[in-house]
Amino acid sequence: MPAAVAEPQQFVSTPDTGEIWLARRSALRLIKRPTRQTRDAEGNPAETIYGQTLEFTEGVFRLPAEGPVRLAYGVECEAQELRAWLAAHPMKDDREEGFWRVDAVAPPVSSEELHKLMELATNLDLEGLREFLAQEQAGWDREQLTSTAAGAIERLAAAHAAYEAEAKAAAKGQK
Repeated sequence: MPAAVAEPQQFVSTPDTGEIWLARRSALRLIKRPTRQTRDAEGNPAETIYGQTLEFTEGVFRLPAEGPVRLAYGVECEAQELRAWLAAHPMKDDREEGFWRVDAVAPPVSSEELHKLMELATNLDLEGLREFLAQEQAGWDREQLTSTAAGAIERLAAAHAAYEAEAKAAAKGQK
C-alpha cells in the first residue's frame, strides 16, 4: 500500500486572488444583458428570461479569480468574462457615478506567523524555513518576513555546511 502524501503545511497568510470593486452608490446595479419577457400569441406575458445584472452590495462587488459568479436572479456568468466586461465598461474608474477596482493591501505580520518562523529557526528546520520563504514570496511577499526567513536560512545553511566539514575532518582523523 503506498504511503499517504502529506499536504504541505500553510505557514503564512495568502492573498485572495479575486478582485474587489467599489462604487459610491451603495446599491449600484450594472446590466450586462437585459431581462426579456416573451409574450404569447395574444400578447400576454409568457416567460421571463433573466439577463445578467451585477449588484453592488453596500457599494462592494467581489469578483472571484475564476469560476462561475452568481449574479442577480440566480443567473451565473464566468468570472473571466465578467472581468473583461468590467474592464471595458464606460463607467469604470468614474468615482462619482461609476465604480473602480481596489487592490488588496497586505495584512500586518501576525504573531502566529512570527511564532512559526521562530519555531522553524529554533528547531533548525531548514526545509521548513525554505517552504515558509517560498510561501511568503508566492503570496504577500512582505519584506519583514522574507528578509528574516532568508537570513535564518543563510545562517542555518552555513552552520550545516560547517558541521558537515567538521564531521568529514573528524572522520578522516579517525582512519
